[in-house]
Amino acid sequence: MRTKVLVSFPTPPKFPYLHKKVVFVSWRILADRRYEIEPMIPTKAPFENNLHHILNDFMTSDCTFWLSVDADNPPIGKPLDLVEEDLDLVGYPTPVWHFDPESPVPGDRPFYWNAYDYVPEEDAYAEHDPKDGLQRVDAIGTGCFLVHRRVFEHPEMRKAPFQRTYYDDGTVKKGNDLAFSERVRRCGFSIYAHYGYPCSHYVELDINEAAAGFRNSHVKVSTER
Repeated sequence: MRTKVLVSFPTPPKFPYLHKKVVFVSWRILADRRYEIEPMIPTKAPFENNLHHILNDFMTSDCTFWLSVDADNPPIGKPLDLVEEDLDLVGYPTPVWHFDPESPVPGDRPFYWNAYDYVPEEDAYAEHDPKDGLQRVDAIGTGCFLVHRRVFEHPEMRKAPFQRTYYDDGTVKKGNDLAFSERVRRCGFSIYAHYGYPCSHYVELDINEAAAGFRNSHVKVSTER
């Protein structure tokens, strides 16, 4: 009997959208005969609400794994390969742009990969190293992840696991991805990232800002010919 995998492509309701590369990924996944795929394109808002509705559908199904792929975050290669690893939670590392032209940090690289190690003295997260193969990490981004059903069979993981956390004044303390990762670890599960299975990430970006970011990082940009 083939393992059943729920595959979701969450997208906003007002303008439902999947990047064409995500559509191509969906075709590859549906053509993967190793597993029985249950696809869905949920369109609820806000994002955490969408994830929680997907989770409810996942737990009322008989699927063993849940693969989530954001509308702009297509995994490269065959993401279902990682089903065979039987991990609690694994992220597919994604590059994230983070240069702030208003307060640049000299020499800072203007992007990072969204798998992290916890820095307890700062109650914050740093980009994980090394970026090689399968790595145990403390947190991942939720742009593309694979999670086993057993994680959500823990009763604490059914209590709004993707809900972001807030300071007393109502501003965000931890986003939904870091808050989710912390809940997963508190419940005794392990988190991984696999750098052999990275993602692309399509965002709107000002080329002037990109140029400033790389100038600030002292990276030489090659001349176009």
